[in-house]
Amino acid sequence: MEGVRNSAYLCQKSLIHDDSVAVPVWFKVRKALGHEPIVAGRVPGSAPLFAERYIYQDIERTVPPMDLSGALIVQFGGGRVHEGEPDRWRSVNLPTQSLVLPRATATHWHYSGTVDFAVFYFLDPSSRSMRSLAMLADSRGEPVPFSDALVGAAALQLVGELQKGTGADAKFMEQLAGVMLEQSFRALVTPGTRGINPRHVHFFRVQAVLNYVHGNLAADLSAPRLAARAGVSLAHFGRMFRDAVGVPPHRYVLAARLDLARKLLTQSTMPIARVAQECGFSSQSHLTASFRTAHSTTPAQYRVQAR
Repeated sequence: MEGVRNSAYLCQKSLIHDDSVAVPVWFKVRKALGHEPIVAGRVPGSAPLFAERYIYQDIERTVPPMDLSGALIVQFGGGRVHEGEPDRWRSVNLPTQSLVLPRATATHWHYSGTVDFAVFYFLDPSSRSMRSLAMLADSRGEPVPFSDALVGAAALQLVGELQKGTGADAKFMEQLAGVMLEQSFRALVTPGTRGINPRHVHFFRVQAVLNYVHGNLAADLSAPRLAARAGVSLAHFGRMFRDAVGVPPHRYVLAARLDLARKLLTQSTMPIARVAQECGFSSQSHLTASFRTAHSTTPAQYRVQAR
């Protein structure tokens, strides 16, 4: 696999010998890791990325703070990877797990064997999906781990397409990148995005409740009210909902309200008090407290950063 390189990678690699050109961040990361990627190249489109795939065996490596707009790391296989320090691991990664890196944050990696992973560098900080992920990671102040099968599958398909070199389908890669970035954000901020288990015995009953929730976010969506709408007891409704969706009713409702709040904050000039009302929060302070807990920032700050 050492010989696998595409034309975009070879073109970028030549830049490191020209002192008049700023060295791309991925060359600095390679130097810190002490390894070369097996494939690398640019992913075009409205959310452009520079992608690299690595397979190597090591013990530990430190990557200093880098001047980047954000990055997504997806692990495909190999051993367990710890990030952080032994007395305070910030993440423990296994295959299919991912990590969003904030800007200018040092990382320290500990490997338990061979690792197979990809790094996707954000090239356009004005891109909506990249901006959303970068803002979320920056608000946490440290790498943000998550696990999502769709993100892992899209990432693997993306680097597989890159490996074709000049035969890679640019349009297909653009679509894959859009799905990967959008799903990453959804997986991080929206509990229950895995959907309803269609084999669940109460599938249609739960689906009707979810349709009501999303169509009436400003209404009373307390568990007793939803249980009554489903026509079952409160205790039975709680078990039924969690079994089918994966999260308790109140967490799902809160996530749906916060999702709408983010859209109104970035896509409208609606006053924050009105946003709170439209999303079903009892007051602006209730929205602010819930928003700060979920995103480590206030609605006002989120609106300013997004613009």
